[in-house]
Amino acid sequence: MGREIRRVPPNWEHPKGDGSDGYQSMYDRDYETATKEWKEGYALWESGKHPSRHIWEADDEYWDYEGTPDKSMHRPKFTEEPTWFQVYQTVSEGTPVTPPFATKKELVDYLVENGDFWDQSRGHGGWERVNAEKFVGCGWAPSAMVIVGEGMKTPRDGI
Repeated sequence: MGREIRRVPPNWEHPKGDGSDGYQSMYDRDYETATKEWKEGYALWESGKHPSRHIWEADDEYWDYEGTPDKSMHRPKFTEEPTWFQVYQTVSEGTPVTPPFATKKELVDYLVENGDFWDQSRGHGGWERVNAEKFVGCGWAPSAMVIVGEGMKTPRDGI
C-alpha cells in the first residue's frame, strides 16, 4: 500500500467511478492479462504445482485463495504505448493522485509546485524538490511510516 508511478498512454484519462475521489479503483493490468494469469495459476493449483498450494487444505479451491478476475476492477487494455508517468495511490487497487506527464521531470515539477491530489485537498501544497526527485526516482513509496521520535512521515516527507 502506498504511492507508485504507473506508465500510462499519452494524455491518459483514468475511468471515473463512484470512489471517494471520483475515480474507478483499478489494478494496473487489463482484464485479458489478469484472466490469462489467473487461468495459468489455476492450472498450477489443479496440478498441485502452485507455489502456495502446500499451505492450503486439500479441499480448498483456487478461487478461495486467489479470488477471480473482475472486469470492473482492471484497467482497459491500452491501445497506445504507455510512455507517460502518473502517480497512483495503491491503498485500494489504485486511483490516480496526479495528472499524467510525458516526462519524469514534468512529474517532479508538478509535485514540487502542487503536491498530489490528496495534498491539494488538505491544503498542504507542494513537496520539497529533493523528496519529489527521490520518490520519482524510486517509483514507489509506502503511504506513510511512523518513525520513533519523528512521528508519521509520507512520501512528501521523503520516505
